[in-house]
Amino acid sequence: MAEPVRVRFAPSPTGHLHVGGARTALFNWLFARRHRGVFILRIEDTDRSRSTEEFIVSIVEAMRWLGLDWDEGPPASGYRQTDRLEIYKAHAERLLAEGRAYRCVCPPAELGAQRKAAQARGETFRYSGKCREANVPADVPHALRLKLPLSGQTVVQDLIHGTVTFEQSQLDDWIIVRTDGGPTYNFCVVVDDVTMKITHVIRGNDHLSNTPKQILCYRALGYPSPTSR
Repeated sequence: MAEPVRVRFAPSPTGHLHVGGARTALFNWLFARRHRGVFILRIEDTDRSRSTEEFIVSIVEAMRWLGLDWDEGPPASGYRQTDRLEIYKAHAERLLAEGRAYRCVCPPAELGAQRKAAQARGETFRYSGKCREANVPADVPHALRLKLPLSGQTVVQDLIHGTVTFEQSQLDDWIIVRTDGGPTYNFCVVVDDVTMKITHVIRGNDHLSNTPKQILCYRALGYPSPTSR
């Protein structure tokens, strides 16, 4: 028996619901209803400096005005990322314990200077891996980075775009937990999709570049990736 379809619309409450977001929500809602599946509304509010309760209320009201009802989500608890910090922490600690993540102490100012230098050369900035084998002690303030393969390719099988290949050399060890302990967007998305048992990810084209990062995080955690479209 095939697993039931579970999709999500996951806006960030840093502004009101816009046309592009409404379009993505509609596609997910229609897909869930067509397949008698589950449509989940999830609030991605880890950007604490810009997320507001006002925008959450506005997004929820806009969804209701559009007639896009959800099967799981607010006002039930557990569907805001700030409610799920312990879940992210547990997954990050597992990655670190298994050697799939590492502590990084590179100062933001140093990384910022390297990023500007790369831009001046017309290149995309990639972290050098300076702390990859440094065995940074736990008692030193640090971020956590996901340890990615150094060679090969990451292939995205997208139902709309077909096969999209990303060279591993174009990716770098990205931060999953900041120095202040806050989990990052791409890490939260993976953990949320896994724990909410999302089967299909229907997203805007602007998020396609995030997909290889997320696929590698799924693999590091030992989870299958949802179907992408």
